[in-house]
Amino acid sequence: MLFILLIGVYNFSKGQAISFAAYFPLKNENSNLFYVSHIKGTDTIKGNNIYSCCRSLSIKKREIFYFEDDGDEGDTSIIGSNSFCHGVFYFDKGAFFFSPIFWKYELKQANLDYFEPLFPATISVDTVYKFQDGEKRMNYRFTGFEDVVIKDSVFKDCLKLTITQNWITAQYIDTVWFQKGFGVVKWLRGTGRLEEVNLVENTRDKNRRGGYTQANLPELPLGIF
Repeated sequence: MLFILLIGVYNFSKGQAISFAAYFPLKNENSNLFYVSHIKGTDTIKGNNIYSCCRSLSIKKREIFYFEDDGDEGDTSIIGSNSFCHGVFYFDKGAFFFSPIFWKYELKQANLDYFEPLFPATISVDTVYKFQDGEKRMNYRFTGFEDVVIKDSVFKDCLKLTITQNWITAQYIDTVWFQKGFGVVKWLRGTGRLEEVNLVENTRDKNRRGGYTQANLPELPLGIF
């Protein structure tokens, strides 16, 4: 009886329609601390723990979002590699629109024609969503839900996304886990860089805006600590 029940739950999640906006909420100036470690020596970004800050700007009255390391506010900073989709984005009626903008100064010339829909308002497990930027071909596939353990914290029922980057001479596979109502909690890049959210030490000082603390955490599924 238990075996049959487990199969039924798996089939339900596979065909379930999911709102990606619920798992990737965007708010200007929201900042979160991430542990950074290096699983493989091929990682080219040798950094320590970082605050990842969500920022926004308005293009023709449309608020678009991007991420940058907290403190990197110059026009020559790289923003494309700071988000799982490698660019800037916004939601429109639940659909996720994306543009592969890499450098911050490129935002000055950006317009809404640069954006294309990447995910529909409701996504499905095991459906492949595709995007091509020049010679780089991207495949995005949501594979289901998993519990994620980071240090002493347990994040229940995280949405898992596998991203395959296909280049002419190489392939990289990223895996990202999203907590509903929170966003990215874990990101394993194909280069070997691992980023995991640090909620225990993710406190704000007088000069820092946004971010979650123990006092203002969103309501998360039981088992978070």
